[in-house]
Amino acid sequence: MITSIKTKSLYQNFENLFFLLIFLTSFLISLTIFLSLSGYLSNLGQVEDVSLLISINFFLIILLILISLNKIFKIFIQKKLKSKFRIQFTSLFIIISFIPTSLITIFSLVFFDQGVKNWFNEKISQVVDGSKEISESYFNEHKNSIKKDIVYINNELSSEEVFFFSDRNRLTEFLNYFKEVRELDEAIIFESSGQLLARVGSFLVESENAPPLWTFLIADEGDIAIFPNNDQTKVRALLKIQRAVPTYLYIGKNVDSNVLSRVESVNKTASDYVNITNKLDNFQYQFNKLFLAINFLMILLSIWFGLKFSNRILSPILSIIKDSEKIIEDNFTSKIKVIEGNNEFNFLSRVLNKMIEKLKVQKNKLLRAKETINLRRKFTEKIINEVSNAIIYFDLNNKILLMNKKTDEFLGSNAKKNFFKINTNLSSEINKFKSSNLDHKEVQIKHLIFGKLKILNLNLSKVYENKLLKGVLLSIDDITELISAQKNAAWSNIARYMAHEIKNPLTPIKLSAQRIENSAKEKKMSDVDFFTNCTSTIVRQVNSIENLVSEFSNFARMPERKLKLVSLDSIVQNQVNTQKIANKNVEFTINIKPKKINLMCDINQMNRLFMNILKNSIESISKKKKKSFYFNYK
Repeated sequence: MITSIKTKSLYQNFENLFFLLIFLTSFLISLTIFLSLSGYLSNLGQVEDVSLLISINFFLIILLILISLNKIFKIFIQKKLKSKFRIQFTSLFIIISFIPTSLITIFSLVFFDQGVKNWFNEKISQVVDGSKEISESYFNEHKNSIKKDIVYINNELSSEEVFFFSDRNRLTEFLNYFKEVRELDEAIIFESSGQLLARVGSFLVESENAPPLWTFLIADEGDIAIFPNNDQTKVRALLKIQRAVPTYLYIGKNVDSNVLSRVESVNKTASDYVNITNKLDNFQYQFNKLFLAINFLMILLSIWFGLKFSNRILSPILSIIKDSEKIIEDNFTSKIKVIEGNNEFNFLSRVLNKMIEKLKVQKNKLLRAKETINLRRKFTEKIINEVSNAIIYFDLNNKILLMNKKTDEFLGSNAKKNFFKINTNLSSEINKFKSSNLDHKEVQIKHLIFGKLKILNLNLSKVYENKLLKGVLLSIDDITELISAQKNAAWSNIARYMAHEIKNPLTPIKLSAQRIENSAKEKKMSDVDFFTNCTSTIVRQVNSIENLVSEFSNFARMPERKLKLVSLDSIVQNQVNTQKIANKNVEFTINIKPKKINLMCDINQMNRLFMNILKNSIESISKKKKKSFYFNYK
């Protein structure tokens, strides 16, 4: 495995080095071609000389393209995150480099096609030709001037005698005179043997070369040879004098050296211009190929940099991803390897390790919380399923989301699917509650369950989340047996109450009847008040029993109240008289202030009230020797 990784690394290094070497070679060749086409390394007229270099350059570029395509193909077939990222990154570099490079290439081609052609159009040709003509006319002007001077001097010499040439002083004065008159800078007369006859001006024969051979040939033919000197500072003329001994007149006139050099430069430039004009199409073709080659080089360099740079950026990212996957497999027991260097990846790896530590702590807390929640859930489910109530939770669309097992016993197994269809009275109560402003409501309804009429207690509550209504919680309790038990208990209480209430007047009735019986036996019928009191007591108590019995059939209420204005002292006096008959051993004292107190009340209930008070009071003092009852009312 390690050997395979090392081999792969060496291959990649060799591939990168080979790519870089070919790129530098192609770049240097492109630079050489550019300098050659620009005239820095060769004559502009020798455009054909760079064709071989351009062919070699394109061969190297094709080789670089193949290497790049091989790299990109390997990335594509990997089909991993690394490949996707490198493709995106490299594509970005290609786009960034391709757009400006292509624009520059297109601009250069258009510029060369239009601009360079404008350099060689008819107007430019006229300017070049005009410059050449101007430079030639300037030189011709000097030639004509010096030609006239040498012809004039020659004519003057021809008019002199033969012996004139033997007198050097006169000959020198002669030349000096015409030098001043014709504004010459130098003049010399010499023989073909080299014998100097006369000389005036700035001639330095010893320091200068002799006139070129071609000038003597022209002079021997009778023409005038006109030429500049070696340093382009003078225009000179050579003429053969008509004499038996071959003798030559040699004169010179100073001119601006810059003018002469410019004349020569203009002539050379004009010659090159004509040469380039003839080869312009070939020149343009070579330049176009150079621009395309440079464009390809820039794009290939961008691809190479994109791949290298993406690999450098991707390596720490892949390391983090690999460590993250390992952390997931190890259940947060391992850590991410801290990336070396003072950069964002180092910071990211350290931050991720801190985050992993926090996640580990939070995970443990979450697991503990989950365990607690599961226990609570099981506990809640156990309680909900064990309660006797049916519990149902509806959303706002009347869809049942939760329900316990008791609901099936109450409403059947199809309650969840067809609740609102088969339970119209329940659904109507739920819809009314949802549309109301109440948050809680309790209502009792009668509902037919499995053919039996049941009394159900409905508990409705609205469920809110962030102050928004989310649903309705319904609790259903079967209170049929409870209602029945309550009724039975109520009947039992009523029976005890009725027995107590009936028992109270029976004693006075019994005693009154016994006293009447005793009085009748003793024949004391003359006591009319006594007899009237006993009979009224019997009648009153019987009426009370009759009222109780008439109202006994009503389950939910006691006897109806019949309010009327009665005297309180008469009610108290009647009850006291009744108790006097039954309790002769008790002394009754009544003190009511003020007299004649009238009340709006039910006389039967008031009679029962005072009867119970008197009876309970008498029973409480039954063990005392002296029995007295005091009734005070203020």
